[in-house]
Amino acid sequence: MVHLLRSLLVLLWLTCAVTARAGDALPLLQLSNEQLTTPVSIEHSLLLEDPGAQLTASEVLQRIGREGRPVQGTPRIGYSRSAWWLAVQLQAPPAERLQLIVGQTFLDDLEIWLFADQQPLGPLYSGSLRPFNERGEPYPQFLISLPRLGEGPHNLLLRVQSHSAITLPLQLVGAQQGQQLIAHSWLQSGLLVGALLALALFYLLKYSTLREPQLAYFSLTALCVALYNVSLYNLSGLLWPQWPLLPKWLVNLTTAGMLIFSSLFLASALRLELGRLRWLRDALFAAVLLVCLGGLAISHAYTYQTLNLLILCTGLYQLLVMCLGVYQRRPYAPGYLLCWSAALVLMLLVPLSRVGLIPLPPGFYALYAYLPALSMLLFGALLDKQLERVRRVLLSSQAQAIDNLEQYQALFRHSGEGIFRCDRDGRLLEANPSLARLLGGDTLATQLVGLPLQRLLGEAQWRELLQELDTQAGTVSCECQLHDLAQRPLWVYLSLHLRPQRDCIEGIVVDLSERRALEERLQQLAAHDALTGLLNRRELERLLSETLGGTAKRRFSHLLHLSLDRFKQVNDLCGHSAGDQLLRQLATQLGHQLPRHAELARVGGDEFAVLLREVDDEAALKQAEALRRAVEQFVFTWQGRPFRLHTSIGLLALGSGVRDWETALTWASSASQLAKHQGRNRVCQFNPEDGALLEHQRQLQWITRLREACERGHFELFFQPVQALQSAASGLHYEVLLRYRDPASGEWVSPAQFLDAAARYDFLGAIDRWVIQHLCAWLAANPRHLAQLAQVNVNLSASSLLDSAFHQLLEQELSRHQLPPGKLCIEVTEMVALGELGVSAQWIDELRSKGLKVALDDFGSGFASYAYLRHLPLDILKIDGSFISGIESDPINQAMVGSMRQIASQLGLLTVAEFVETQASLDCLRRLGIDYAQGYFVGRPQPLRQLADDARSRGTQEAW
Repeated sequence: MVHLLRSLLVLLWLTCAVTARAGDALPLLQLSNEQLTTPVSIEHSLLLEDPGAQLTASEVLQRIGREGRPVQGTPRIGYSRSAWWLAVQLQAPPAERLQLIVGQTFLDDLEIWLFADQQPLGPLYSGSLRPFNERGEPYPQFLISLPRLGEGPHNLLLRVQSHSAITLPLQLVGAQQGQQLIAHSWLQSGLLVGALLALALFYLLKYSTLREPQLAYFSLTALCVALYNVSLYNLSGLLWPQWPLLPKWLVNLTTAGMLIFSSLFLASALRLELGRLRWLRDALFAAVLLVCLGGLAISHAYTYQTLNLLILCTGLYQLLVMCLGVYQRRPYAPGYLLCWSAALVLMLLVPLSRVGLIPLPPGFYALYAYLPALSMLLFGALLDKQLERVRRVLLSSQAQAIDNLEQYQALFRHSGEGIFRCDRDGRLLEANPSLARLLGGDTLATQLVGLPLQRLLGEAQWRELLQELDTQAGTVSCECQLHDLAQRPLWVYLSLHLRPQRDCIEGIVVDLSERRALEERLQQLAAHDALTGLLNRRELERLLSETLGGTAKRRFSHLLHLSLDRFKQVNDLCGHSAGDQLLRQLATQLGHQLPRHAELARVGGDEFAVLLREVDDEAALKQAEALRRAVEQFVFTWQGRPFRLHTSIGLLALGSGVRDWETALTWASSASQLAKHQGRNRVCQFNPEDGALLEHQRQLQWITRLREACERGHFELFFQPVQALQSAASGLHYEVLLRYRDPASGEWVSPAQFLDAAARYDFLGAIDRWVIQHLCAWLAANPRHLAQLAQVNVNLSASSLLDSAFHQLLEQELSRHQLPPGKLCIEVTEMVALGELGVSAQWIDELRSKGLKVALDDFGSGFASYAYLRHLPLDILKIDGSFISGIESDPINQAMVGSMRQIASQLGLLTVAEFVETQASLDCLRRLGIDYAQGYFVGRPQPLRQLADDARSRGTQEAW
């Protein structure tokens, strides 16, 4: 029983030992002679990290079976500071010479160990930090010959340590086939690099001819790709084996070049406006240069990791640029995106693979060097197509340029303007026939070559033109005077253009002689009266402005204003042709009476003005009197009928406080008007202290004030009540009066101060229209007041009474506001009604036919016959206030007023007494039978707004 138990324990121990031994076994790769004719990949291996890089090969062989990490396919370690061990067990034919291929160019340190039954065969050393001839066989990556293997399996250990990303594609091949592989690899890499260099040189030559920037960027990109492949395939190590660091330096520099120049090429070929992307591009380029150049001085794992990240970012940037080109519909943008897709795949996938984020397919590394070259070839084909399009455009542009040149030559020969070329010294190099005709008539254009422009323009003017050319960006234009070959002056428009490339000046000369003559004629017409040939009002104003402003070359001392009398008689009797002939003859007569330095102007239809130069007041008065006598003695004959004229002359000294030409003309005109009012045919000197002149000035000032009052509403309606004397009042009865509110002081101004000016300057019609429109609108806006209203009286001027348009306006206002016509009474003065009796009666009858009442105002003031009353269709007779004032103590006025009442009663007219100022006068009028009274005793004028419906207090006085 004990023996059986001992046997079971021994069996269990043997089982565990066998199991443990099996667990320490390495992955076995069995090779045959047939397999070794081509490279055989090591697909299964164990990987062990040595963080401190302190383990020996024997220690690793003991530990890797237990602690190693199984790897299937190509081991991808990425960036690491540790040393790494890879182990595999080989079973190869005896005496077969094997070579190990490590398919990565940049591995800093590489060691290879072979063990046969725990006995080391080796080691073998290699790495990119060693000289090329010490790395093993002359192969682009690493090709290391292994010792001959005997019978049985052998353990292969590979130790690697590097700052760059570690990827270990391992292959085994027979020694004979390895030599063929070396030759094939060098041939392949040489062809690839040669093709890329030829491509770069070809497009560099194209750039030297076409000067297109995308050609330069493409050529530099192809050159960088070629040099990158020189490093990748270790051609630099083959050529310069004594410089082991040269491949890494080339890789850093060419990587930066590929990233920068390819990005510039894409943006330039697509002709993109990068905008804000330019800042991103510049920052990316700066980072790439900093990392690549820094990597030459400092070899650190972080340097390669950062560069790997920048390659990824550049790929994303280039993808964004091409998507932007597609979005902006740039020509060939989809083709560029398709051609560069292979390079983009490398720039996006390889960096991710190096950090271990994604695995790459097994055959991907075989395409690592060919995809960029393929992209460059596709780019070249597309760029040639684009350049062919550019060539066709250039040929078309060349044909267009030739056509334009031929057109220019035709224009140069047949242009109506003179065209020339000259040097900076002014010597003519070329001239067209038009310039020859302008300068010399029969002169040929070829005869002008060598002629100095200083002879035509003058030395000083040519120097000024050259200075302006230098200061005004090479272009100058002006109107100037030149002399032709016969030294005749010509006005021309000269345009010069400096051509620095040809060191010459091109010019155009346009003849302005006819235009200048026309301008002078227009200036003559603009400054002179077309009828008389005298100065016109505009020119007179200019001369006055210069004199009063102190800028005149000729200073004038006095202004005479002549206003003709009886000129209208000639126009009315003989027509305007006779009037024009009179003015022409009179202008000539006046011109003979003036001194040489005086200026005579026509400033109106029958008004003239004279400017006297540097004379005193006495001499000016004598000159004015001479002109008056000349007009008085002038006799105008038309068709055998003689006519005599007179003139009223106003004299103004220009030094007597005159500030501007408007004031000067106004004061001189006022003096002539005053002379006209004082009896005509006389001279009146302006005197600011003259009362009559001041009154005339005041009336002139009312012109502007009355116009503004009508336009801006400076008038306001007042009312004065009318009281019934013989019966009780049946409603409101008042007369509408007008007041002017001064906008400056706010004070009320009575009509007595502006009615004379309004009548003289024809403003009464406008005032009547304003009153009617505002009164009707006010009555319509106050319906309660309108219902209480019995009658409202409105004064009307003669111009409105006899104006059909005013009658139409009155009818429209009454209809628009729906006012009863019977409540409106129109007052006309005795002088207005009786002045044009027949016409006045007709219009008064038309007013009454519309339902309006008509009153005759100021009756008795004109001492008209009572018989005229029979011919006027009236309703009311208003007795002039001169008969009412003090009537209670004047029996004669009582008798006259009584007779007026009796006549009115016989005619069926009501009577109204004006200017009632006392109770005694009111009682006397009541005894005389007068129907109504109006005056300050009855009620003073008040603003009409006090009678409005919404007024807080009413000042209404009802009539009894």
